Amino acid sequence: MPHRSRARPVLLAALALIAGAAPAAASGAMPAPLAGSEWTPTAIDGAALPEDMRVFLQFRGAGRLRGHGGCNSLAGSYSAAGGRLSLGPLAMTRKSCAPPVDAAEQRLLAALERARGYRRERIRLTLLDAAGRPVMQLRQTDPD
Repeated sequence: MPHRSRARPVLLAALALIAGAAPAAASGAMPAPLAGSEWTPTAIDGAALPEDMRVFLQFRGAGRLRGHGGCNSLAGSYSAAGGRLSLGPLAMTRKSCAPPVDAAEQRLLAALERARGYRRERIRLTLLDAAGRPVMQLRQTDPD
């Protein structure tokens, strides 16, 4: 009868962590798939954002979302699991912005309100509507 080492489950959990797999086997809990990441929108409804806009979204721990729309800050809550995404309620400051920036912020908010799912491919994130159509493409700005 072959000898089974007790070290094997620990070794497999360590290899999973090194390979970037979820540490569920070690802790019994799955981490939030977007928590701790920051993203820059590159397109909304297929239209590129002005390159000079400073726009970002941060998916923080404890289901908190923070961001900047180019002129105003936004904050709210989110949950993400299994390709499903729930955002809101979202709040945004109301500074007076230049018309092109204001229009881009309104597009950003409208896309976030329609987002119901996501697809992540390394440093690319696509937010999807309820029918699975892309509403926003983003690029990760913080290396994992």
